[in-house]
Amino acid sequence: MLGATLKAGESVDYALGAERHGYLVPATGAVEVNGTRIEARDGAAIADAAVVNVTAIQDSEVIMVDAS
Repeated sequence: MLGATLKAGESVDYALGAERHGYLVPATGAVEVNGTRIEARDGAAIADAAVVNVTAIQDSEVIMVDAS
């Protein structure tokens, strides 16, 4: 489990690995996850992505679970 606080405009990359799965939820704010907008308390299931790019649209707190 990972967490991050991002200011609007900040980005972070996470090397998930193409064979793994992830689940990301912004607790607050809004983010883009690999180009898809996700609002607070919405979840994004992530598969087939070697790298997950999270860009804050608003000041945001995000939680991500890295699972096999």
